Amino acid sequence: MKSTLKAAGLILAAVVLGLMTVQGSYALWNTTAPSNAGTIQAADFNILVNGSPMTPGPLAVNMGDVAKGQARYQSITVENAVNVTDSSPLRLQASLVGLGPVKDFAGYLTVTAAAVPISSACDLLSANQYTSVSPAPVLTKGAPQKICLKAELNPNTPTAYLGRNVASTITLNVAQTAPAK
Repeated sequence: MKSTLKAAGLILAAVVLGLMTVQGSYALWNTTAPSNAGTIQAADFNILVNGSPMTPGPLAVNMGDVAKGQARYQSITVENAVNVTDSSPLRLQASLVGLGPVKDFAGYLTVTAAAVPISSACDLLSANQYTSVSPAPVLTKGAPQKICLKAELNPNTPTAYLGRNVASTITLNVAQTAPAK
């Protein structure tokens, strides 16, 4: 009976010891090592559109009344105001969604865009600078970028579409991209 009790006690001790090792380790075998605390800072994703903080959702761009043979121009100024240093690999790229034929104009009105330096006048750009493919300028910190929009009616536009106000909705996307190498 005594040997059975001893055997049961040893088995119980082995099971308890086994369970303890599965959940962790023995304090006798633990060790610690000091480490110096580091500083981690996250950047604010701060983009200014026409001088105001960018908000989610589409941008309503009022181009004014349209006439045959007379293009209408509007510009959007986009600026990277992210709190990062010059050595940071943060690179932002802007792109537009919603270029091309404008709804409610049955394909007679087209909006195109061009990315130009901030000092450029949209109406003085050459026709080949405007495209229906979204411009994708890289936004350098503290250097505003201008995106010019041009609305034009096709020459064969019916009179019912003339003189209407063009309020195009464009979605501006700004995304972080890999740094240039």
